[in-house]
Amino acid sequence: MSFPPALFFFGYMTKGCVNQCDFCAVKTLEPQFVDYIPLENQIDPQKKDLVLLDNNVLASKEFVKIVSDIKLNGFQKGSKLGRASRNLDFNQGLDARLLTQDKMESLSQLAINPLRIAFDNVKFERIYVEKINLAHKYGIKDLSNYILFNHNDTPDDFYRRLQINIELNEEFNLNIFSFPMRFIPLDAKDRKYVGQKWTNTQLRGIQCILHATHGVVGPKRPFFETAFGANVDEFLYIINQPEDLIFHREKMKRAVSV
Repeated sequence: MSFPPALFFFGYMTKGCVNQCDFCAVKTLEPQFVDYIPLENQIDPQKKDLVLLDNNVLASKEFVKIVSDIKLNGFQKGSKLGRASRNLDFNQGLDARLLTQDKMESLSQLAINPLRIAFDNVKFERIYVEKINLAHKYGIKDLSNYILFNHNDTPDDFYRRLQINIELNEEFNLNIFSFPMRFIPLDAKDRKYVGQKWTNTQLRGIQCILHATHGVVGPKRPFFETAFGANVDEFLYIINQPEDLIFHREKMKRAVSV
């Protein structure tokens, strides 16, 4: 979910990240982890929504203090500015591995919308599903996640992660929007990098699909299956087609059926 820029202001309550992920620039840009930055001096009283750009807020030893600070500055659950509901967005996403039940309960007390959780590797499926279950338990329905691809994954892995969100949406009546993010090495001079388990044709196919969906994978199965296929075999068939066939496949299906 995105909010009109006129409505929100940006802030930080931590800096850096304790992880050293090879695909991420944070370890270079913010090498020193800072556990707490007060929110008070960052508040713009004229804007109702807050976007926090922390890279790993859950790693902070001061997480309880951070939550308290957010509440004191008017972003507890149900808070409003005038008649309009306020929204809090940890825009860089949360680390599912650090998202305990106590932390989820604390987050549910905030005006968080959406709750963003990264799902960068299919090997974290069990952990990811557990945390979505926790979100449901504490009444959080609007979620979003980042889906890294073209890294160490395969096209099958990528499709499965998207599919898991569709299944979770249906099981718990949630609204999980996915944002696929193509991996490019940090030292790359252009965006032409092709991962070892991908082909240039497949990456171009993904780009064609995301162009049509405006970069977002919605929560509804009909939308998902139309864009990405009803199963992994359909997905692989789609992304290996020429661009024109991908863009116009629904028209071609109708023409063939006439």
